[in-house]
Amino acid sequence: MTATPTIPTDGAVIVRLRAPDPGWISELPVVPDSRTLTVTVGRSDLLPVPVDELMVRGYRLVGVAAEHRPIGPTVDVMVPAGLREDEPEWWAQFESLAERVFDLRMGPVRFVLAAEIDVHLRHAEA
Repeated sequence: MTATPTIPTDGAVIVRLRAPDPGWISELPVVPDSRTLTVTVGRSDLLPVPVDELMVRGYRLVGVAAEHRPIGPTVDVMVPAGLREDEPEWWAQFESLAERVFDLRMGPVRFVLAAEIDVHLRHAEA
């Protein structure tokens, strides 16, 4: 357990999408404005994926959400508030694909997803 949950400072959310197989990349809408969003997979058998295709769409794979405890056939994408506000049409399309959207302002969400949030944040600026 993490004593102090990680707190993204930009109002980010984690969007969980169904990913029944490694073809999940083709479902992702292209991220606008040459931005790059970080992605974790819910279990290691969703890898490998064509990294070049992922990058062209505006995403960077940063790891498995919880290697010690796979969370299932899903991928999680961290989306900052600024992108949601600046690109409402893209956000509406992306959100419609979501299985869940985790609001990282919520303490219990930050606590439960702390390790995964840390992975996203460590790679967000890399």
